Formats: sequence, C-alpha cells, structure tokens
Amino acid sequence: MSARPTRRGWAVAAVALAGVALGWLFGGRSLNVVVMPAAAAFVLTGLHVARYDRPTVTRTAPEHAHQGETRTVAVSVDARHEYPVTVRESLAEGLVGDGVLETVADGRESSFEVELGSRGEHVVGPTELVATDPFGLWTRIFRYARVDRVTVFPRVHDLTDTAGLLTGYIGVTDERGQFEGLREYQRGDPLRDVNWRASAKRPGDLVVTTFAGEGATNRVVVAADANGGRADAVAEAAASVVANLLDAGISVGVVTPDGSVSPATGDAHRRAVFTQLARLDDAHLGRERVADADIAVRSTAERVEISAGDRTRRYRDVVGARRADA
Repeated sequence: MSARPTRRGWAVAAVALAGVALGWLFGGRSLNVVVMPAAAAFVLTGLHVARYDRPTVTRTAPEHAHQGETRTVAVSVDARHEYPVTVRESLAEGLVGDGVLETVADGRESSFEVELGSRGEHVVGPTELVATDPFGLWTRIFRYARVDRVTVFPRVHDLTDTAGLLTGYIGVTDERGQFEGLREYQRGDPLRDVNWRASAKRPGDLVVTTFAGEGATNRVVVAADANGGRADAVAEAAASVVANLLDAGISVGVVTPDGSVSPATGDAHRRAVFTQLARLDDAHLGRERVADADIAVRSTAERVEISAGDRTRRYRDVVGARRADA
C-alpha cells in the first residue's frame, strides 16, 4: 500500500498551509521560520516512507498446549533499512492476548503472551505491519496472509481413584496382574515397578505402578461421546483418563465422532490422542462404537460419567488436581 499521512502529518501540513496563507495575506516573513521546516519535513518524510522496501516478518508460535496455559508468540521484522513499525497480529477467538507490538525493522525479536482460552484448533495471523517515519508523519501498511495453527488440548487432571475405577478391568499382559494404580515408592520395591514418567511429574518422589490379579489387557480404547452436551468436560475427562493410563505404561487409543487413534504409547502418540480430543464436539458417537470401547466417557444434561466394564463413576467424584505438565 502507498504511503499515507498520519493525523500528525495532516496537522503539520495544515500548519504549513496556514502559514503560507497568512504570509500571502499579511506578508509576514517571520512565518517562514515555521512554514518552511514544516513543509520540508512533511514532503521529505513522505518521500522517505514511500521508498520503504517490503520487510520480512518471521513469527514463532506454539504448535500446541493445554487449555488455560499461557504461551509466547515471538515476531521479528527485518528490512534493508531500519524504520519504526507496529505489528498487529490477528488472534482467533479462542486465543486471548494483545497482539500489538511496537518495534523496529532491524531483525530484533519482540514477543507477546497468549492465553489458550478455549479447546480446539485456532490460528495466529494474518499480520498487519504499519511502518512509519521517525517523526510519525507518514505511514505505509504491509499485509501478510500467513497464519500459524495452534491446537489447544483439553485440560488434564490427576484421578483420585484410578484403582477404584479400573481395578478388575484394565491391566497388563506379562502375567503380573491387572493395573491397580500408582503409589509412592517404598524401600524394597523393585526398580522395574518404578513409573519414571509419573515420577518425573513429582520432583523428589518416586512413583511405582501397582498390579492385582492376572490375565488383563495392556491395550485400551477410550470412547468419548458428548452427545449429551458438555463437550469440554467430556474431552477433559477423556484426556485425564488417557494421561493416567499412559503414565502407567498402558497402550491407549481413543475414538470420537470425528475419528479415532489406535492404541500406542509415547509422547508423539500422546499428542495425537490429545489432538483428537481437541476436536471433540457434541456429535453422537453411536451406541455400537461406545460398546466396543474398553472405557466410555459420556455426558448427560447433568453430569459426565466414566464407565469401565460394569463400573460407572461420575467424573467430578474422581477428578483430582490439575496437572502442570500432562
């Protein structure tokens, strides 16, 4: 876009024109002290801004994080010649932050904080860059269509009664017995039982996986069905179940109305499952698909329930503290 005067620029131009008019009417040569510098500043800065080359804008945004967390968006602007710029980043409705940065087109990095306000897939961008001269008399606007996609995962909580919910149903296949829960390490516990992932989330403490019974499975499919509403709560409950089972070393998959992720383990798989749950809406999953799952997380108008085998618990009865690192 071509250069345009700012309000300050129009004010300077008005002063210069008024001085010319007064000088013509009254012959006041002393007005030249004001008129000539103002006119020169207005014209020369306009020519200077019009010659600005299109700068390069580089943005670094988070790819994913959990709902309620805060992340940093970094932006740098670089051009052949330095000049002041204002960067305006558009933020999707689910992202909360002030995407306006005052910086200089010299390659330096500036940043702002974004709160991930709602679950789902959102974008940062497009970008509008307003270049100006050092006196603020003229501006030139550059627009950039590039956007970065940010996936906001559901919140994840510890479950206060993992054993009570899953005992007798979910376990392992090495004939050591069914998964029972997690507890603090006690002297004499074998190192093979230490759950290193869960321990890493509790600095200073070791956590071990406990088992009971025999012959259970180490592959679990969790169905998430929010047909009764409360899609955010269902996604949060399902993500919490998934995180707790993955921490126990169990392969976990998920099925939603939008698609499915087969059981597996690992950080990349964890992100894939959370991404699937980030897209959960209130569409109906279907009775057969729910019945085929090992664990079902469903909603009614009043509550969210977690069912495993013949055991059903309300999510609010087993939800614990929110995890800082899921």
